[in-house]
Amino acid sequence: MSNDLGIDTTDTQARKWWSDSDDLSLLTQVNNDLPFKQVKNTTKAWDALATKLLEVPGFGRTTLDGKKAANRFYQLLRVHRRFQQSSQYLSGVEQEETGKIVLLDELVQLFDEATDQRNADRAAMHAKVTEKEAAASFLRDQAMQSGKRKSVETDESTDSD
Repeated sequence: MSNDLGIDTTDTQARKWWSDSDDLSLLTQVNNDLPFKQVKNTTKAWDALATKLLEVPGFGRTTLDGKKAANRFYQLLRVHRRFQQSSQYLSGVEQEETGKIVLLDELVQLFDEATDQRNADRAAMHAKVTEKEAAASFLRDQAMQSGKRKSVETDESTDSD
């Protein structure tokens, strides 16, 4: 599909910038679904979120998949973290609290909690695996020690014949 200028309109649609209202819709839907908390099937969770976003009236994008939605969300988190770091040094300066900033503050906290929980779960799983390996190693060592044939004092008994 080309127009008079020879520009592919499907290609320009894919490169369309995210508007503030689209970002706000994305953040609201992420806040409702919390796909980053999924232990398994996170890709499916992000795809479901993208499908829901496409059904929102007034959402400016015609195509969206889970990967694009997740990438945009993580980019918004990175930018907001930098904003938080820079704004912590501004004392006495009044900053505007938009709905997007409030949502991002909440989502950063939820994301950090989910990340901490996931790391704690991984550490607990690693400790459990290490404990099982240590127990198996102990049992192996015990079996090897009890299974060893003791050297029979055959030297003295065979000489007496």
